[in-house]
Amino acid sequence: MEDRVMITINRSGVFSLEEAQRILPVVRRITNEFSAKVELLIARLETLQLNQTETICLLEAQVNELIQTWNDKIRKLGADPRGLWVVDFKCKDGYYCWKHPESDIDYWHDGSDGYAGRKHLRTRNREL
Repeated sequence: MEDRVMITINRSGVFSLEEAQRILPVVRRITNEFSAKVELLIARLETLQLNQTETICLLEAQVNELIQTWNDKIRKLGADPRGLWVVDFKCKDGYYCWKHPESDIDYWHDGSDGYAGRKHLRTRNREL
């Protein structure tokens, strides 16, 4: 029998580290899929001439739509998209923080620091 992860859609509230790690494979899969699509579109954009405004606008709209869809999917999992391919999981004293393509949740930050103030989880355990 294969291992299955039980995920609640439209979840809200705080995550334990274990809960965040349990849904991280889904977050990673979704992020890998959407970031790859966005990268392809951006690569196409970079090959266009500036006078190809109609094509540029179309591709930019597709990029924006993909990013918005990624944001929506991450929110449905109960996590918070914070910037491009950055995901926060609310915890009791701040947020567990993951950024694509990191393999695991190794960082956290308090509510006021944001991504720039993220610290390794080892420091969180010492501070608590």
